Amino acid sequence: MTVPASSAAALGVDVGTTNTKVVLAAFGGDGVVHEQRGRTMPTPATGAELRDAVLAAIAEVAEGQRDRIVGIGIASMAETGALIGPDGEPRGSLLRWTRGDTRAADRLVVAAGAPELYAATGVPVAAKSPLAHWLTLADEDDPRLHGARWSGVDALVAEALTGEAVTDRTLAARTMAYRIDGTAESFDPDLLALAGLTPDRFPRVSPPGDAAGALSAHAAAALDLPAGLPVVVAGHDHAVGAWAAGVREPGQAADSVGTAEALYRVAADIPREEARRQGMSIAPSVDGRHRSLLAGNPTAGALVEWALRELLPGVEPTAALRSAEAHAGRPIEAFLLPYLRGRQSPLPDPGARVRAVPALPAEPGAALAAVFAGLALHLAWLDAEQTRILGPRHPDVTLLGGAAAANGAWARIKNRVLPGRLRPVAAGEVVAVGAAMLAAHRITGITTTLPLGSPEDAATTGDPALLERFVAAATHHEKEPA
Repeated sequence: MTVPASSAAALGVDVGTTNTKVVLAAFGGDGVVHEQRGRTMPTPATGAELRDAVLAAIAEVAEGQRDRIVGIGIASMAETGALIGPDGEPRGSLLRWTRGDTRAADRLVVAAGAPELYAATGVPVAAKSPLAHWLTLADEDDPRLHGARWSGVDALVAEALTGEAVTDRTLAARTMAYRIDGTAESFDPDLLALAGLTPDRFPRVSPPGDAAGALSAHAAAALDLPAGLPVVVAGHDHAVGAWAAGVREPGQAADSVGTAEALYRVAADIPREEARRQGMSIAPSVDGRHRSLLAGNPTAGALVEWALRELLPGVEPTAALRSAEAHAGRPIEAFLLPYLRGRQSPLPDPGARVRAVPALPAEPGAALAAVFAGLALHLAWLDAEQTRILGPRHPDVTLLGGAAAANGAWARIKNRVLPGRLRPVAAGEVVAVGAAMLAAHRITGITTTLPLGSPEDAATTGDPALLERFVAAATHHEKEPA
C-alpha cells in the first residue's frame, strides 16, 4: 500500500515461537495504520542466529525509509531466551518456553511455596520459567552458565540495537523472579537466589511509556538508520496484540491464537488466590494503566497440526480444513479434550491428555470439526472462569492471530459456544504492527487502533449444557488416550 510521504513510520519486531516477523507500519494523517512492507521467517534455533536474522530483516524492511522512521518496537513470546557470555555473545540454542523440567519447578515450590511465589510474581510455578531453566542447567553443570547472564529474546534484540539488554514489565513478569505484589516492581534478590542468581544477571526493566534506549552508532551503520533512533520494548506478544486491537480497558478481552492460544483480559483488580488456583497469570498491561489476567492452552495450534498428522493420516490438510467448515454449523455431538501435554488452566492438571468424547467421527471433516469443538469449548471454559473471577466482560471478544485465527471452522465453532461474538482484527501481523504502534505512541504520541472486521456470526449466549458436558469430561479422573 502506498503511504503519503508526509506520514511517520515505525518498525515492529515480533519474535514468535514458530516465526519471527519484522514490519514497517506507516501512520497516515487520517490516523490509519498502513502495513507497508514486512518479512516473516522461521525463528532461528540459536541466540546468535536470531540476533543476526532480525538485524538483517530490519535492514531489508527499512531500506529507503530511514527519514520517515521514528522508532523501533520489539514484542516477543515470553519465557524464551538465551545465555549471554561476558563477551556479549549468546551461547548456544535458545532456551524455549516449550521445554522445561518439572523437577526444577518442584524444587522452587519446595523452597518458597507455590502460593508465596504467586503472591509475589503473579505467575504460576512452571517448568518453562527462566528460573527453572537455570536450575536445570545448573544440575547438568552446563558450561554455558559459567559467567553468563539471562536475556529474553526481546532483550537480546534490544541489546543488538542499543548495546544494552532491556526488557519491559509484561515480559519481566513472566520470569518468576519479578515482583508485582505492590512493592517496588523489580527483579527480587530473594526470588533470584532460589536459583543461585543475582539481579545483575537479568536485563534492566524499562518503565511503561519509556523507550528502552537509542540505536547505537554501530547498529545504525549496519542498518543504514539514524543513530539515536529510539528503541522500545513493547512487551509480551499477547498483550501487545491486544493493545493494538483496542483491548485496553477493564472488561475487554482478546483471544490470541498462534502456537498457543491465550485469553487475555484487562482488569482493574484481580483476586490473586482464585487466579492462582485456576492457573492464570497476572501482569501489568503494556501501557501501565491496568492489570491483565491471562489464561490459555499452550498447545492449541500444535494440537491442530497433531490432529492433521496423527488422526487424519493421508488426508490432504487443505481438503480436511475445507471439509471441517461444512461441519462447523452442525450439532456438536463429539469433541476432543485438547490436552497434548496436560492442562495449564483452568484447574491445572499435568496429567490431562487428549481424549475423544465419546468418539471421533470417521469422516475426516467431521473429525477435525470435533477437534475444533474441543478447543472452542476449552476457550469457553476459560472465559467462564475469568468471568467468575472478574465479573462480566464486554460482549465482544477480539480475535487475534495469523492462519490459526483465520481458520473458518474453528472461529465459527468458537462463536457458537462463546457468549457474545468474536471480532477479528482486519490487519495482518498484529503483534509486529502493534510493536510499531507502541513505539510510535511512546515516541511521538500517535495513538490509533487497528480496525476490526465484521463478525461472521451473530452474538450468542453460548451453549451452557454443552460446556457443562465438556467440563465434566475434562475433569474426569480417568485420562484415556484418543
